[in-house]
Amino acid sequence: MRRDFIDRLPFGLGRLRHMNLTLLLCVIALMAIGVCFIYSANSIRDSVKLQSQYIGHAKTAVAGIFVVLAMAYIDYRHILRWSWLIYLVSLLLLVAVLLFGDTRMGATRWVFGFQPSELAKLALILVLAQMLGRPEARQDIWEFLLALLLAAVLVALILMQPDLGTALVFGPVLLLMLFAAGTAPRVWFGTVAAGLLAVALVVGAITLQESPGTPAGLRRAARQATFFLGDYQRDRIVDVLYPDRDPLNRGWNRRQSQIAIGSGGLWGKGFLKGDQNLLGYLPQQVSANDFIFSVLAEETGYAGALCVLLLYAGVIVSALQVAAASRDGPGRLLGTGVAALFFCHVFINIAMTIGLLPVTGLPLPFISYGRTFMLTAIVATGLLQSVAVHARRERAQVDIY
Repeated sequence: MRRDFIDRLPFGLGRLRHMNLTLLLCVIALMAIGVCFIYSANSIRDSVKLQSQYIGHAKTAVAGIFVVLAMAYIDYRHILRWSWLIYLVSLLLLVAVLLFGDTRMGATRWVFGFQPSELAKLALILVLAQMLGRPEARQDIWEFLLALLLAAVLVALILMQPDLGTALVFGPVLLLMLFAAGTAPRVWFGTVAAGLLAVALVVGAITLQESPGTPAGLRRAARQATFFLGDYQRDRIVDVLYPDRDPLNRGWNRRQSQIAIGSGGLWGKGFLKGDQNLLGYLPQQVSANDFIFSVLAEETGYAGALCVLLLYAGVIVSALQVAAASRDGPGRLLGTGVAALFFCHVFINIAMTIGLLPVTGLPLPFISYGRTFMLTAIVATGLLQSVAVHARRERAQVDIY
């Protein structure tokens, strides 16, 4: 009776009962946690603008719930038809950033008040889902090369801002979507091997530069090999390779973050009682966004950090379930791409705060303050729910007939 009533709701609203409830509840919980700890991170700041950031985050979160519901109602295949246009718009916006974008903290990443690099992540996922979702694209080498080119163009423009952290996300997203698309194993493994080799060469070149016994000519060649890295990016990599070399300067944020997380213990120091944040050891520019996990872990301890990780696991596993349940190629790839996007952000951000990776500007999904990526994460969640609703609905119709 209840199911019949839901199915008879006007405008096809009954189909929303097919949404992935675990995904929705985990996202709402993460956004609520974000509001609390953005408030905590900025509670001692003198700036009224910083103190009120949690209000803006809360408003975006509430609006985001309605956006997710609206996108779940729309068939994702209608959105995929516009994927090439979305990609082109994101490409033009990235060029606009380089021409007349706003410069903040030494990087030019903003134009018209938002970061086009965040839109570019979704644009790549959409266009790859549309292009690689066709059965005939699986073994087509030209489709594979075009996918690499589409990602490489976006990455090149983002590196010119410069924004190495955001650029790093595109690689895993591309590789996982190629894998899900059924790309030939030898081609896929060759691409992964080439990527790992490139990372090893960069790390090796920086190690040669920093080693006292390296000859001057070899040191100069190693420096030229890493020409695409800005000085601050190179310093952050050096800080991970040699953590005790400069703890009071380039290693300050990483070290204070590690102290904050470690000092939280099992249960934490209590809400609004984190010493590293209250005493200003975590700079106000990063405590509410890039390093909000440090604030959270200090105040809630390992127990609170584990709860957050479990919520993220719920989001990522739900995304993979949505992808696996879709018999539609583009829907499966869309779910895989969004899962990869969320995983990269969570892994890189937390690994950064505990000192395993260089410091980057990647936010923690749904928790860090930052409206552009918050909106990106919300839209990505809406796309997942659209696949859950409409791919499942189509499958049910196929089973009936």
